[in-house]
Amino acid sequence: MGVSIYIGKNSDKEKRYIDLKETEANHITFLGPSGSGKTTVMRAIAEEIFDKVPGALIIVIEQKYDKNKARELMNFLALITKRKGSDFVKENFQDLLTYYNILKNDGVLHGKPGDFAFGWPNWPFTTVPPFPNDRHSILSWHGLKPKSFPVKRIVFRPTRDISAIEKDNNCIAVNGKIRYKDVDFDFISRLAQINRNTIYGRVIKQAWDLEKKRDPDELERFGKEWEKKYRPNSNVPSQTLLSILEVCALLRSDTIFSKHKDFTSELSTDVINVIDFSANSELTPAEEAWIFKHLVMYIVSKFVRFRNTPVFFIIDEVQNLLQHSDGRKALDKLNREGRSNWVNIISGTQYMYGLPAFLVYGAAHIGIIGRIASADDEMLLRKVIRDFHRIRNPKVKSFTEYKNVKPWLKGRGWFSFDKMYTERMYFRPPQSL
Repeated sequence: MGVSIYIGKNSDKEKRYIDLKETEANHITFLGPSGSGKTTVMRAIAEEIFDKVPGALIIVIEQKYDKNKARELMNFLALITKRKGSDFVKENFQDLLTYYNILKNDGVLHGKPGDFAFGWPNWPFTTVPPFPNDRHSILSWHGLKPKSFPVKRIVFRPTRDISAIEKDNNCIAVNGKIRYKDVDFDFISRLAQINRNTIYGRVIKQAWDLEKKRDPDELERFGKEWEKKYRPNSNVPSQTLLSILEVCALLRSDTIFSKHKDFTSELSTDVINVIDFSANSELTPAEEAWIFKHLVMYIVSKFVRFRNTPVFFIIDEVQNLLQHSDGRKALDKLNREGRSNWVNIISGTQYMYGLPAFLVYGAAHIGIIGRIASADDEMLLRKVIRDFHRIRNPKVKSFTEYKNVKPWLKGRGWFSFDKMYTERMYFRPPQSL
């Protein structure tokens, strides 16, 4: 069993598809410098999967939002009003008009759609030609139309109102929670800056990890019992107890924690699930890596081993997660557990050199967006892609040539099918913004 998804047209303008097979790991790694359109291509792949693989669990790891998207929507609205008139706009673009009025009244809290704003149709691509002087738009050239997709966006410690995030992305947004019982001492020690070498640090570790009292109320009781046992005649709380109580207060006040509900319960096969690691969420890089690891463990235990559900992880800027051991371990586990269970990793990175071998050598397909920006990556890809000689990095001899070539490269590049056959590719554009 498998499915073919459309990825774009080759240099002869022939449509190209890749086969996603249930019995194989269909990992795809995209390489491209910042601004090359790498995230745009990955968004288009996510849309194809949502449409072509019914019942799939699609999880997108988003790294940032893009204020320019709101401007693009406003520019499109102004253009279509000029061409078709205000009555046409009111009849056909009421949602966009509502959003325009929101931005006009409050452009500070709003106006920050995510890189994966699946909830908005990509109307601007109906006005952008794929080639100079082309009468087609980018979407119509590929036989596509603007479209919105159902999305659930999970935000952690929201830095702005959830309703503003929903309006910016035209989707459902929820506050991501982590259960106390799921986090280990390492997580809370980083959060509360606990010194492991102090008495209070050792007491908390014993309570939290060894005796599994993973709740601030239970931890507080444990601290008070410790105080009675080791300082029975004292009428003044010790510094150890005060430090424990301070940690308990911090855990209670942190909006990321919950006693019962975990963000994994929000995941659904009826929507595209976006894990929002952009500036909408107040997270440290280490916390992002831990959340990703927790997510992977949930998917492996609940979906991979006990359900016949195809799972697709779409991870933007994957090198960020790999900077932390939790992220590296999670990706490795995802690769091993999902190899024959229809679990797929579709990742994007600005550089390949230094990535784990399974993302490079183990990838079923490799896409190069724009150009190869690093000499180290070029040497690596020469070893990995059998017909690397087909790939031609642009060479410019003047600043004028550079200015002309750079926009032409966006959303275009090369795609290596099973690292055996490589073609110049005009990648499928996203139907969403």
